[in-house]
Amino acid sequence: MERVILDPRLKFNYASWYILGLYQYFGKSNVRYDVKSFCELQYENACDLNAGFAMIVEDENKVTKVFIDFEDVAKIFFDRYQWCDVYAMVNPTLEHISNYSKVVAIGPEFGVKIDNRIMTVVNCIIHYWQGRRYNKIPFKLYLRDYLYSIIRRRRIEQYKKPVSQKNNFIFHASTLWYNEFAWTNTNMYRGEFLKACQKAGIEIEGGLYYLGESPAVLKEMPDYTRYKEEYKDFIYQKRLSIDDYIRKTKESLLVFNTPAVCNCHGWKLAEYLCMGKAIISSPLSRELPSPLVHGQHIHFINDASEIYDAIIKIKCDDDYRHQLEKGAYEYFEKWISPEVVIRRILSR
Repeated sequence: MERVILDPRLKFNYASWYILGLYQYFGKSNVRYDVKSFCELQYENACDLNAGFAMIVEDENKVTKVFIDFEDVAKIFFDRYQWCDVYAMVNPTLEHISNYSKVVAIGPEFGVKIDNRIMTVVNCIIHYWQGRRYNKIPFKLYLRDYLYSIIRRRRIEQYKKPVSQKNNFIFHASTLWYNEFAWTNTNMYRGEFLKACQKAGIEIEGGLYYLGESPAVLKEMPDYTRYKEEYKDFIYQKRLSIDDYIRKTKESLLVFNTPAVCNCHGWKLAEYLCMGKAIISSPLSRELPSPLVHGQHIHFINDASEIYDAIIKIKCDDDYRHQLEKGAYEYFEKWISPEVVIRRILSR
């Protein structure tokens, strides 16, 4: 009988994808938390918490140590790498895959709801208490993380539930981030996508969330205010419920993906694949468990000038759009659904 031991010192909102996969694969009764097996791993600050989490899989014949790295930045945490047998990584580069034998690319994920509200808070307290002697991270950070999963996350079934699509409607919601990469890539691509939708005569809801002009934002990017003029038609300040976000995204004719601020796989890519949407995407620079194929799983554009033509093609060609929708969901089921990710990690 196989069983799994998890380090309770984990960032639940990110780890939930893999915890769900463990429950699906092993059964919840065969997954437990115990810090004693992980004492050599240090948790000194939020960076350690953000790096990922550790687990051990035991059966009659062997013990396998796994570290799941879900950090946005493409870096290897070498103390974790030395500790484990398998280093499962959301955002590896080709160099990581080529030069580090333990690294396996596991693809994008997103936070999901697993338990009800009461059990989520109870688990937060229990897990913190279990790891408290080997943990310098304050309880409030754990509580905030678990509460976020209650408020802003939903069960994976809600993402898969069918919703009628609208023929000439786009919902898009993303944040205007404040660094140089966001200006030249993330924010630029998202803004140009909305401009192209407007040019194509598509009804647009949502837009780009403007963070304001706080000292922290302006210190990092003094000319952040230029977004007010550049994307004046698409600035919005409203925060939607997660339920509205899921429903409106599924109603959209198509969706747009671009790497997030660290050039990483964002949650949106995994959400769109899970929903089975027709996805237009700018180039990806992080490795995947298997390539997303243009025209089969996704529609890639090479630069912003190609976005309008991609929108028109998907809007006017129903067969092509349905092919992308079908391919996206098939990729999700074959490569990145929670249980599949756990299976692939253990196969290493």
